[in-house]
Amino acid sequence: MLDCVVIGAGLAGLSAAARLVEGGRDVDVVEARERVGGRVENVIVEGATLEMGGQWISGAHEVMRALVGEFGLELVDPAEGNIVVRTAGNSRQVPTNSELEENLSPFELADLGQGLLRFRRLAERVAKDEAWRLSNTDWLSQDVTTWASTNVRTPGGREWFDKVFSGAMGRTAAETPLVEALQQVNNGIDMESLVAVNGGLHQQRVVGGMAQVCDRIAEGLGERVRLGSEVVRLVQGADQVEVHLADEQVLVASQVIVTLPPRLVDGIEFVPSLPSWRSETAQEVPAGNVIKAALVYETPWWHRAGLSGQLGSDEGAMRVIFDNSGPHEPHGVLMGFFEGGEASGIGKRSAFLRQRSMEETVKAAFGADHPEALAYVDRDWSAERFTGGCHGAHFAPGVWTASGPVLAASEGRVHFAGAEYASKFNGYMEGAVRSGIDVAEKILG
Repeated sequence: MLDCVVIGAGLAGLSAAARLVEGGRDVDVVEARERVGGRVENVIVEGATLEMGGQWISGAHEVMRALVGEFGLELVDPAEGNIVVRTAGNSRQVPTNSELEENLSPFELADLGQGLLRFRRLAERVAKDEAWRLSNTDWLSQDVTTWASTNVRTPGGREWFDKVFSGAMGRTAAETPLVEALQQVNNGIDMESLVAVNGGLHQQRVVGGMAQVCDRIAEGLGERVRLGSEVVRLVQGADQVEVHLADEQVLVASQVIVTLPPRLVDGIEFVPSLPSWRSETAQEVPAGNVIKAALVYETPWWHRAGLSGQLGSDEGAMRVIFDNSGPHEPHGVLMGFFEGGEASGIGKRSAFLRQRSMEETVKAAFGADHPEALAYVDRDWSAERFTGGCHGAHFAPGVWTASGPVLAASEGRVHFAGAEYASKFNGYMEGAVRSGIDVAEKILG
């Protein structure tokens, strides 16, 4: 009998397994795909490395940065150059690090900074002073826009507060209860870092792709990682758990760690059944609807025009684009996202039409005078059977406050880990790794 079976070879599962093996436990990792990495994936096209899944880490992601250092991998900063901003159909170039200064007066800029500081300090108070939080329940139920109207005093400061908030949280301040926004800040979302580069995240990538981190952890686990092994049933007894695979193999372990997103857990039969609230909560936590796309060019031609390759737009099927070129590769790579409703519609069209849509966005943003792309690749994560969506799950209003923290609670000998279960950096790769290690430490204890 194994000490533990880990279901899923993404960052959470691999990190949990590595920690258990380090602690002397006998572990198998079962992965339904024919590769490790989960929502982190590299593909090679025309000699260029394309990251089709998670790729960015920030200075606050200490565990991920430690892994990158442990494996001797190199980090690369965002490309230098002007950023293109499209509003109302017009494009303009914004010098990096100065969009705020260009749009706000010094007084408004200081007001925005003070507003973000007040917001962070309020989040800290909510986390540390439970008595105060409970006595101010009604006040904390107001939406974030209402709070900002009295705490960010200038019109320009309030406008940019809303932009920064939307960029961090994925929804507007007007539709978000204050208490939930503060909870997200305490879970690792740093709104102040979002103003570092034109209201966008100043984050780094791994040279050669983030998937190398997953590959290196898996290499250390060796034959303990079983690919192409789909779990269909878990039977939990008094002192063991049977893990039934689609090919009718059965593994027996003392403990099991499930690292699937909440909705995918419903695809496994549990005996005895999990509490009904888990399934009900999972239905309220849909994964993001994202198609990540990349165009490969002979060279990063936009650098010759003094552009960083970054675009932000208020309209169109693709509203953000980034330079994903490898610093040691000759090719140029532009990466962008079709998200939300745009992803739902364009995902039903052919890859050729999606390529045309992205090329039209590039043309409108960076000018028509540029070379043809060598290749186009995209990944519709909502169509991936063993993923069901990306970037991460989105908690509906009220769901995280009521059920988020207990989603990670164990059910007997079955434990849960992953980005959606993380108590800090929820939804990030950092959160996935921390969650996996935390569960492993619990089992080791």
